[in-house]
Amino acid sequence: MNEPQFAEHYIAERMKKGFGVLRIRGELREKGLSGTLIEQALEPVKNEWAECIAAAHQRRFGNTAPTDRADYGRRARFLEQRGFPTDLIVRILR
Repeated sequence: MNEPQFAEHYIAERMKKGFGVLRIRGELREKGLSGTLIEQALEPVKNEWAECIAAAHQRRFGNTAPTDRADYGRRARFLEQRGFPTDLIVRILR
């Protein structure tokens, strides 16, 4: 398997497991892939991150909205640790 194929496969697998773009990008860098290759591999899935964060949130918290500030913070920290950007976290928690 060449590097572009590896990157595509890795991104698809990590997205299925509920990880976000920031974490996946970092993991691919740790594996020694170039920034250019990573960005090229992420380009085809750039419109899927909203669905990915929604699925990760629903799996963990169900369809309920945050009940108070503490719950909001707990959910935001979870999604941040999964590697989702702040703008998507704010959008999903509203």
